Amino acid sequence: MSTSTPTPSDADSLFNVPQGFTDHSFRSKNGTELSVRVWPADPPVEGPAPFVLWTHGGGWLGGSHFNPLPWMAPGFRSRGYHLVSHNYRLAPQARIDEQLSDCLESVAWLHSNLGSILGRDKVDVDRYVLVGESAGGHLVTLMGVHLTEHPPRAIVDVYGLTDFMSLPAFCPEVPFNRWVPDAENPPPWKGEFSDEELDSMLLDRNPENLLTDACAWNELELIHEDELAKRWATDKLRPTRRIRLQAELHMRRSLNSDMEGLRKGVFHKEEFATIDEFVDFLRKMSPLRVLQDKFEKGTARQYPPTAFLHGSGDDTVLIDHSYRMAELLKKMGVPVVESYEDNEPHVFDFKYTGPNVAGWNIYIQPVLDFVDKYALSH
Repeated sequence: MSTSTPTPSDADSLFNVPQGFTDHSFRSKNGTELSVRVWPADPPVEGPAPFVLWTHGGGWLGGSHFNPLPWMAPGFRSRGYHLVSHNYRLAPQARIDEQLSDCLESVAWLHSNLGSILGRDKVDVDRYVLVGESAGGHLVTLMGVHLTEHPPRAIVDVYGLTDFMSLPAFCPEVPFNRWVPDAENPPPWKGEFSDEELDSMLLDRNPENLLTDACAWNELELIHEDELAKRWATDKLRPTRRIRLQAELHMRRSLNSDMEGLRKGVFHKEEFATIDEFVDFLRKMSPLRVLQDKFEKGTARQYPPTAFLHGSGDDTVLIDHSYRMAELLKKMGVPVVESYEDNEPHVFDFKYTGPNVAGWNIYIQPVLDFVDKYALSH
């Protein structure tokens, strides 16, 4: 099983960035420069409106914040939401809990600064929604556990992983599998970089090599760098050696279902002295396990209303991650809507570019209506 986010299979699927945005950055507490991109509601709003914050996927190794999912701009902006995207430190330099910290810090920064960007009479920073896909879906559901002071009005989990403990590589019922390499040895990697170079990068913790945006999977193969820069409206993803190395690392882990890449690159397993410490960390990074533990102990706080969008044919993040998370939230009394499209794979929602696309009213509109119910009301 892979936990990376494959991109569409052809260059035509790389959609252009919606126009009308502004870019902003801030220095995080750890000294990293993090960025946000802001699109005002379209048409313009007359009074304070909520905003939607998108957290990108990419297997915690790849992806960028420059362009939200294709259905988000036509879906949310036309309904009176401002749209915001943000980046975070990527693995392997950053561990997954550091990525979570960046996400939480972006929410706090936007709460303090989005009013000055959009106009304090145009945005209600207390009414916001989190949307994330794949690895971003994991991060937003985990953010929902931690955002208690200014909680989101709703969360949209788009084919996100919710339980690391259910993966064979980490399953507590198979202890020998926690630390050993994958059972099947993949063939030698054939690419610009060797297996040795990629393995070395998985253990690279040098902050000077840190990326906060990267190409997801094979974007550099699908389209010339100049055209890609135009489509993403940025020059920050030029194919330097470092960017190419990151993209190939992402591809190898995805194509080879490389759990060792997850253990080393994303979880930094060498930093844990014992298996028990490692497993405890995995539980804390699994939103399903965190909420399950709190629910069983009677200490669970109110969790934001949550929508799930997933394809039943997804073999990258199995739909069971959404099923189980939704079922637990319903037991907790949390409002839930589930939108599952039969036989669709990972990133199936890239086809939904607007309301005229067949299936929009069946799979996208229920999610948008659900968010409206909890975010548009004061």
